[in-house]
Amino acid sequence: MKKLISIFVVCIFSIFPFSLFAEPFTLLGEGTQISPFTAKIGVGAGQAEYQYGLTGRSETYRAGFEYNPRNFGFEVGVNRSGYFIPPDRSTEMSSAMILSAPSFDNFGYYFAAAAMIDKITFSKTFLDLGPTLHFRPGSKFDPYIGAGLGIADIGAKQSTLRAYGKLGIRMNFERSFLFLELEGASINRHFQGEKYIYGEGSGIFGFGYYFGSSSTSDNKETSPIKQKEEEPAPKQEEVKKEEPTPSKVEDDKSVEENR
Repeated sequence: MKKLISIFVVCIFSIFPFSLFAEPFTLLGEGTQISPFTAKIGVGAGQAEYQYGLTGRSETYRAGFEYNPRNFGFEVGVNRSGYFIPPDRSTEMSSAMILSAPSFDNFGYYFAAAAMIDKITFSKTFLDLGPTLHFRPGSKFDPYIGAGLGIADIGAKQSTLRAYGKLGIRMNFERSFLFLELEGASINRHFQGEKYIYGEGSGIFGFGYYFGSSSTSDNKETSPIKQKEEEPAPKQEEVKKEEPTPSKVEDDKSVEENR
C-alpha cells in the first residue's frame, strides 16, 4: 500500500505544477463557464494491491454528471471497476495442510475451500458520489480535486465500499472538455463472512460536455441605453439687412440725373 501511495504522490506533484503555473493561480477562477452542468465518460487503468501484499492490475469504466456553479461542485456517477489480482496459492496450500493434518486425508477438500474463500479477483459496479473543488472554472486549464464514496452490493451477506480521492485537470473547449484524473482508493469488501481490503492507484482519461444553460447570473444590471441628448440646433445668424447710407443714396441720385 505504501508503494501505491508513493506512486500516487509522485504523479500528483508531477502534474500539479504544470497545471498550477500554466496560468496565474487564483481561487476565484477566471473565464466564463458556459453551464454548471456537465456529463463525462472516461476509461482508466492502474495497480491494485491486496491486504497481504499481492498486487495486480485494475481497470475502470465510468460515466458521471457534475453540477459545478462556480468553484465548489458535486459529482455523481457509475463506475465499473475490476481488480485482477492473482490468488495466493501458497497461503491456500498452507491453510489446507494445517486443517487436514495430521492424516491429510481431506487435504483436497480444504484446499478447494480455501480457494473458494480466497476470491480476491472481482469486478463491481459502484455508485460514486462526492464533492469537487475547481480552482479555475471556465479557464482553458482547470485543475481540481475531489473525494467521495462508492457503494456496491449493500446487503446482509455481502457489501463493497470504495473511498477515493482524486486530482484532475480539465482542458476546456467551447462546449466540451478533455480531462485527466489521478485517483487513489481504498476498497473494503465483505464476501461470505470474510473481509477483504484493497488499495488502488489509477489514472483516468476521458471526454466531457457542457449541457444546458447557465443558471447563475452575473448579478450585473445592464445599464440602460442612454438616449443621445439632442443637441440644440445652432442659432441661425440673422442676416442683417444692409441699410442704405446717405452717401450711397446721393450717389444713386446723381447717377440717375446724368442719365
